[in-house]
Amino acid sequence: MNDQYDRRNAAWRAAQQWREKAQSSSRWRGPKLFLAWVVFGLLMLIGLVIALVFLLVGWLAMPLLRRRFRKRTEQMRAQAEQAARRAGGHGPGSGNRGNVIEGDYSVDKSSPESDHNDRS
Repeated sequence: MNDQYDRRNAAWRAAQQWREKAQSSSRWRGPKLFLAWVVFGLLMLIGLVIALVFLLVGWLAMPLLRRRFRKRTEQMRAQAEQAARRAGGHGPGSGNRGNVIEGDYSVDKSSPESDHNDRS
């Protein structure tokens, strides 16, 4: 009874047709498998060559990028020194620590407002 139900089932019939089709084309299984491996191998080789080209281009570009970053860093350092000179300092590294915000602080009471508030 189970066998009769299976034969009336559309999914079972489709599976049987696929199985028969696969068995009939078994003579092409070997060449298709070989061709798939050849195509896969060629794609892997092409990917390897492209990756090596990108690696080589990156290695060749490193000195150029290093030079560009060094110039940009020197420009930024010169601008910082120039801005520090304009602000009244003598530039970073000159021994003047007047523009460094760290250490102990005290409040000068030299303004007239603070003197007035203290007397009250």
